[in-house]
Amino acid sequence: MSNDNITKTVIVDDVHENTSQELISITSDKLKLALLEHLRCIEDMKAWQTPASLVVAVALVFATSTFKDSFGIKGDVWLAFFMFLMAAFVVWLALSLLKLRRRSSIDALIEAIKRKKTNGH
Repeated sequence: MSNDNITKTVIVDDVHENTSQELISITSDKLKLALLEHLRCIEDMKAWQTPASLVVAVALVFATSTFKDSFGIKGDVWLAFFMFLMAAFVVWLALSLLKLRRRSSIDALIEAIKRKKTNGH
């Protein structure tokens, strides 16, 4: 066995550099506000689940129930009560779905921090 060093070379045709940096300077209170707003937007993304489940539950009540007099309340009043509940839950669901349209992302959070605003979603 010889102790010869073998040197291999690689020919480089071109070098691309992507080393630019961007520094964001912000105070802790402004960062906290931006993060809290972002967290609220993230939580709003799940807000549709409760009204949707209630709409499904009341729809099942309509599908499976006949409203009769009970607890001293007439059947028609029970029907009207559940119709009111259904309407209220559908409105709540629609409002929750409208809020869902304004989604927040990491890029939106970074832009809000850069602009020094807290409502940049």
